[in-house]
Amino acid sequence: MPHYLSSQPTTHSVNTHSKGSTDAHTNNLIGFSIISFPVVLLLGIITYKKYRVAVFRRQVANLEKLWLIDVKNNTYRQD
Repeated sequence: MPHYLSSQPTTHSVNTHSKGSTDAHTNNLIGFSIISFPVVLLLGIITYKKYRVAVFRRQVANLEKLWLIDVKNNTYRQD
């Protein structure tokens, strides 16, 4: 079996590190996106629910004030 060895230097260099590094960065970005999307979604839902509760309480307080206003004097009743 003949062995063919070449002692000539190659003129082009293949940089295999950059492709592997790019793949690793892409995988890290995809992994981060997969983890962060549900967290951001959950925080958004919680924040929206707290906002709606605050608006509802403000509306209830305004209605309670309206119910206590004496129509003729435009003042609060003292029952």
